[in-house]
Amino acid sequence: MLDYIGGQPTAHSNPWSGLFKTIVVLRIGTGVLLSRHAWSGAQGAYDFVWKEKAWDWARLFAEASVPYPQFTAPAVAVLLLAISVSFCIGFLTRLFALALMPLVGLFLLYSGESGSVHAEAAWLYLLVAFTLLLYGSGAISLDKLFYFGESWASRPKKKKGAW
Repeated sequence: MLDYIGGQPTAHSNPWSGLFKTIVVLRIGTGVLLSRHAWSGAQGAYDFVWKEKAWDWARLFAEASVPYPQFTAPAVAVLLLAISVSFCIGFLTRLFALALMPLVGLFLLYSGESGSVHAEAAWLYLLVAFTLLLYGSGAISLDKLFYFGESWASRPKKKKGAW
């Protein structure tokens, strides 16, 4: 089958072909797994703030001596939800990975459970956030679509006179 015409063979530039060659699988998988914690936290924060129901996160934050647990617990829940949505769609991935790193670091600092399953998961989330901070969102993302996080030199040039 004839793949190209002329002297310069070019590879097909289909972004779906590079799905498993990039960090996309790690980013989306982390976003989906993180959304479980984020969604339950956001629902609990909503009930805590608007319906004035008791919430485990606020109690755990108070027991860990986190300052102002009635404010920080809902803020963390909303931030986790924003991070998980960002990872799933690939929007401002490096920024939200940078936001996730101190969040997980503070969890490890305040949790005090060094050998628990939660601490192991937190270390994995920290490693994934560091990886996404270094490599970005991958080939299939809104960042790639709008050229966020790329250098200006690597952007496609517009031809003069083109519509």
